[in-house]
Amino acid sequence: MNRLTIVLLGSTATLLLPNQASAQAEVANDVNGDNAAGEIVVTATRQNVALSKVPISVAAYSQEKLDAQGVRRIDDIARLTPGLSLTPSGGADISGNRQIISIRGVSSNIGAATTGVYLDDTPIQVRFLGNASSNAYPQIFDLERVEVLRGPQGTLFGAGAEGGTVRFITPSPDLHDYSAYARGEVAFTEHGTPSFEAGGAVGGPISAGTVGFRLSASYRHDGGFVDRVDHFNGQIVERDANSKDSWTVRGALKFQPADDLDVTLSVYHQDVRQNGSNILFMDVSDLDKGIFRNSTVLPQLVRDKFTLPSLNIEYDAGFAKFISTTSYFHRNASVDIDYTAFTGAVLFGNPYFLLPGEYSATTITDKQRAFTQEFRIQSSDPDARLNWVLGGFYSHAKQPSLQETADPFADAIQMRRDGRTFAQRFGSPLYQGRYSFINSLENVDKQTAAFGQVDFKIVEALKLTAGVRVAHSVVEFDRNAIGPIAGANGIKVTGRQSENPVTPKFGASWQVDKDNMLYASAAKGYRVGGINGPQIALCDPYFAQLGIAAPTTYKSDSVWSYEVGSKNRLFDGKLRVDASAFHIDWSNIQRSIRITQCGSTFVTNLGKAKSDGFDLAIDLKATDQLTLGFNVGYVNARISESVFGIPTNNVTPLFAGKGDKIGGAPWNYSVSGQYDFDLSDRVAAYVRSDFQHTGQGVDLNYNVVGADPTVGPSEAFDQLSLRAGVKMSGLDVSVFVNNLLNEAPSFGRRRDSLASPLYFDLTARPRTVGLTASYRY
Repeated sequence: MNRLTIVLLGSTATLLLPNQASAQAEVANDVNGDNAAGEIVVTATRQNVALSKVPISVAAYSQEKLDAQGVRRIDDIARLTPGLSLTPSGGADISGNRQIISIRGVSSNIGAATTGVYLDDTPIQVRFLGNASSNAYPQIFDLERVEVLRGPQGTLFGAGAEGGTVRFITPSPDLHDYSAYARGEVAFTEHGTPSFEAGGAVGGPISAGTVGFRLSASYRHDGGFVDRVDHFNGQIVERDANSKDSWTVRGALKFQPADDLDVTLSVYHQDVRQNGSNILFMDVSDLDKGIFRNSTVLPQLVRDKFTLPSLNIEYDAGFAKFISTTSYFHRNASVDIDYTAFTGAVLFGNPYFLLPGEYSATTITDKQRAFTQEFRIQSSDPDARLNWVLGGFYSHAKQPSLQETADPFADAIQMRRDGRTFAQRFGSPLYQGRYSFINSLENVDKQTAAFGQVDFKIVEALKLTAGVRVAHSVVEFDRNAIGPIAGANGIKVTGRQSENPVTPKFGASWQVDKDNMLYASAAKGYRVGGINGPQIALCDPYFAQLGIAAPTTYKSDSVWSYEVGSKNRLFDGKLRVDASAFHIDWSNIQRSIRITQCGSTFVTNLGKAKSDGFDLAIDLKATDQLTLGFNVGYVNARISESVFGIPTNNVTPLFAGKGDKIGGAPWNYSVSGQYDFDLSDRVAAYVRSDFQHTGQGVDLNYNVVGADPTVGPSEAFDQLSLRAGVKMSGLDVSVFVNNLLNEAPSFGRRRDSLASPLYFDLTARPRTVGLTASYRY
C-alpha cells in the first residue's frame, strides 16, 4: 500500500463516523478555513476582492486554515503551495539556516531577491550577501491571512517580485467589535526535546467608532533533534543542540477622526534565537536509522531580530481613495559558525586536519535598515466599470555585512603541514595575531518608482487590464577586506550601478457567469544588478586555470511571464477549481559561479532560461460533513542556451548547459480531508488528514564549473499529518501527529571542496506528536 493510498483512506474513512448536523455551526470553516458565509477576500490587486474574482494565480490562507493544517513556519506554507519552493542554498552556506525561496522556478541564492516578501505593505526581502544572508519570515501567529502571488508582480510590488510575492498580512484594529485569539501547543519529537508555544491577541474599540487597538504577543520553543558530538571520541557533547526560541510582539492603533479618514500606527517586533546548527555531518549521521548528528567543535548560534514600525493613512474622497504607507525595517542578524572543518578542507586539504583543542571560528553579522514610502490613489469601487491605481514608491535600503574569521592556531597548523608559517604562505601575518579574514560589506539599494494599473470592462463580462511601473534604481557597494586570506594588500573596492527598469503588464478576463471566470495575462518581472568585490588571493590560480576574471559588476535580469487560467465555483459553490498554466522566458540570468577549490563564488550574467508548468487547486464539500482538498503544481525550469568560458589548455569551461534544470523540485502536491460531526448540541468534533508530497530535486549537470558529481539532487519528501479535535464556544482543542511516516529525506547533500571526504546534509523534523488549544472570540 503506497503513501498516497494511505492518506486517501485516511481522508475518506471518516465517512463511517456518525452523521450529525445540529452543532456544526461551531465548525463553520471548511477545509480551506474559508468562512461558510463567503470566500476569503484578498488584496493581491491592491483592492479588496474575493479570491475567485482576482485574475491572477493566488493561493490564500486564512488564520483558520493555517491553524487547521498546523502551519507554523514558511516551510509549511511552501509544502502546501504549488509552485512555491523553499530549498537549502547549499554552496557556501555553512550555517545551515539559509533557504532560498522561489516561485515557478525563478530562484537565486545571490544578489537581489527574485521573490518579494511583504509584511503588510512593506517589502522585507534581503539582498543575498556572503554566506549567511537570508530572509526574515514573520512567525505564523495572529495573521489575518497569507497570500502567495504566483508570477511576476513588478507593476504593483516592484523589482523584488520577479517570480512572485509572498504577503504576510496582520489583522487591522476594529473600531466597533472586540475580538480575541489565543493559541497554545505542546509537542514531542521523536529522538528530540519537547516543543511548546503560548500566545494571545486582543483587539477592539477604545472609543467606539473612533479609536481601536490590536495587541498580540507570542513565544514558541522548537525543541532540537540534532546532537553535537566530539569527532575524536564520538561522545555526545550536546544533545538536541538545534533548538530554537521565537518571540513576537505587535501593537496597532487605529484612529478615525472623520468618517472618511483612517490612520493606523503599528509596530511589529520579532526575535529568533537558534542554539545550534541544523546541518548534519554524514560521517556521524544515518538518516535511515534516525541518527542526526554533527561534530562541530563549537556551537553555532543564530540570532535574528527585527522591528517594523509603520504608519498607514487612508482617506476616502468618494471617487477615490488616497493611501499612504510609511515604514522603517530595522533588522540585526548574526550567526556564529564553526569554521573548523571548512578551514581544514579548503586551506589544508583535510576537514579533520586540526587537532583536538584547535578550531576556526567565524561570526557573520547582517543588518537591514530600510525606509519605505508608498503613496497610492485608487478608485473606490472594485466593481465599477473602470478601476485604476496610480502610485509612487521610494525606498532606501542599507545592508551592512561583516565577516570575522578567527584562526588563532593557523601558524601552528601551517607549520605542522609544510614547515611554513601562515604569513609565509599568504604573504601577510594574521591580523591582530588572530584573524585570517575580516570582510566588511555595505550595500545600499535606492529605488524611486511610479506605477499605475487600469482595469476596464468593455462589456460587463469582459475586462481588460494594463499596467506599468517605471523605476530608477541605484546600487552602491563598498567592500573592505583584510587578513592573509585577502592577500598581502587586502581588498578595497567601491562601486555604483544605476538602471531604469520598466515592467509592464497586460491582461484580459472574462466573467462567464457569477461563478466562473477565464483570464490571460502577460507581465514582465525585473531584478536589479549588483557589484562583485575582488576575489580572495587564494582563488587566483583557479581563475587562471579557467581563463576568466570575475566581473566587477553584474547586470539586471528579467522575465516575461505568460499565463492563462480559470476560476470556477460549481454546484452552488460546493466545488471550487482554480487552474493556471504558464510559460516564462528568463533573460540575462544572474548566476553564482562557485570555485570549489578555494570556497569562493562570484556572480555574473549567464544566458537564458525557460519555465513551463501549471498549478491546480480543487476544494470539494462532498457532504455537509466532509470537505476534501487537492493541490498540485508542476514546474519545468531549464537553461535554454549553453554558456562557455574562454578555452584554456585545450579545455573550454562550461558555465551553463542547454537543458540543465534549475529551481526547486518540479512536482509537488497535497491532499487533505476533514470530517465534522457532533458530540452534543454544544460540542462539535472533527478529524482531518493532510498529505504533502515534494518531488525529487533537479538533477545537476556535473560538467558545469563548480559542480560536485558526488552530491546528487534533494530527495522526495512525503509528509502525512493527522489531527482530531473538538470545538465549543470558540474553544478548539486538538491532538495531532506531524510526519507520521517519520520520513528523513536528504534535502541538500554537499561538501566544502571537491577533495573533502566530509559531506553535510539537512533533513525534516522527525515524527512529532502534540496537543494544540486555540480560542477565538
